[in-house]
Amino acid sequence: MDNMRKMTETISKDGDKAMERVREVADNALEKGRQTWKELSGQGQDAINQAQKSAQEAWDDAEKLVLKHPGKAVGLALLVGAVIGGAIVALRKLD
Repeated sequence: MDNMRKMTETISKDGDKAMERVREVADNALEKGRQTWKELSGQGQDAINQAQKSAQEAWDDAEKLVLKHPGKAVGLALLVGAVIGGAIVALRKLD
């Protein structure tokens, strides 16, 4: 009977140790996941900010170009419109 009791106590202690180790591993994994998320979200925000800055610069450049050459801008807009319109008409004929 004593052997059974000792074996039960040993198994119980080993189970408690295993559970504690599982908790430690899970806590570490959770913390690493949080740190990685913070890093990635920071990098994503930086990328968004850079894209917004680049888009604003491109818009500003385009605006300056149109103001400097308004006739060419209107002509180019008409040409692009004609090409797109022609493509739409051609695609409709294929249906």
